[in-house]
Amino acid sequence: MRLLPIFTAVLLFVSPWALASGAWQSWPVVGEATLKWGPWVIYDSQLRTPSGRYNANMANSVALVIKYQRDIDKDDLLEATDDQWQKLGVPAAKRQRWLIVLDNIWPSVRKGDRLIFVVHAGGGTFYRDNTVIGEVRDREMADAFLGIWLSPETQYPELRKRLIGRV
Repeated sequence: MRLLPIFTAVLLFVSPWALASGAWQSWPVVGEATLKWGPWVIYDSQLRTPSGRYNANMANSVALVIKYQRDIDKDDLLEATDDQWQKLGVPAAKRQRWLIVLDNIWPSVRKGDRLIFVVHAGGGTFYRDNTVIGEVRDREMADAFLGIWLSPETQYPELRKRLIGRV
């Protein structure tokens, strides 16, 4: 009986990590979208949540899955992210700080690679396929990253509609 408090404490410590580390893989898909540039497919994307539905208040339960259909250099990914944040009105100082974080996490991608971003209370976790490649420990940054696809002010409103299941 003395082991019960220890067992409970271990479960409380481990469960959030276990949930964040792979639960997203079993979440149903809310929506799917493809980003094209001219005749070229850049990536296919999915939005997943535990319920298979999305609303803007689901702050801690969202996974964005991007499967690249082209090789893309890390510097090009960073530049495109900076461009999108700029268009969303993120101040230059924050963009620069956040790009340093991403530069330390992201690899260059090859056709077929998946980068996944799973949001949690303190920020988010990046995966390459099913392997954790880095953590974002800034909730504002995590929200701004998702905003590239999910903000009503996104540069790609049709892609957003498809991801959030409105098409």
